[in-house]
Amino acid sequence: MTPTNAKRENLLLNIIFNIVAPSVTFSKLDDLLEKVGLEGMLSPTQILVIAVSMPLAYGIYDYINRRNVNLFSILGFANVGLTGLIGVLALDGLWVAVKEASLPAIFGILVLASAKTEKPLIRTIFYNPDVIDVDKIDEIVAERNEESAFEKLFSLATLLFIVSSIFSVVMNFVLARILVTSSGGTELFNEQMGRMTWISYIVIVIPGMAISIVAMWKLYAGIMKLTGLKFEELMHPHHSKK
Repeated sequence: MTPTNAKRENLLLNIIFNIVAPSVTFSKLDDLLEKVGLEGMLSPTQILVIAVSMPLAYGIYDYINRRNVNLFSILGFANVGLTGLIGVLALDGLWVAVKEASLPAIFGILVLASAKTEKPLIRTIFYNPDVIDVDKIDEIVAERNEESAFEKLFSLATLLFIVSSIFSVVMNFVLARILVTSSGGTELFNEQMGRMTWISYIVIVIPGMAISIVAMWKLYAGIMKLTGLKFEELMHPHHSKK
């Protein structure tokens, strides 16, 4: 399937199956079963398995539908899957904190480690030739001898993303230590995990996204300044011509 006719990712379904549904399953499914007279029908471990299956199922569906690997689902499955493992092994809250801190840490390390390679992660994400008219921009940058300033824009974006990752690592660890006080495999553990997921999106994910948006805007604004192009002119023709 070519980029011009590839199906777009459904952001709403992404959020529902990778974030909302697993969180609600963790925190509310047992209470719902109790209200309808099915108390004890599912064990805490079974509830964990149901929560884990949601991002996995959506990732498979999305791959079949779009023939693209869904990064959101991979992260969602890894996140919920590790939580499930902690629950099955009945580990204490410290391991939840380690798990919560490890995912943004891994992302930050990947961004930093790739910065000096031929394919920096930031460039792969935000300077994708399927979306951005890379050839036109590179040609203008070369004509104006702005290669050094151009590379500095990506260095700044990389730095901001690393700052965002460090912020997420620290806040995830602290929040998990405060909110998750029970051992895995219990009803209280599932409830606390569900609560932490919602709270983390308010105090961690939203600020982290704000930093990421600033990084993205500084990158594109800098490219516009260096090239004299408008924002829509940065886009690949098959995106700008609607």
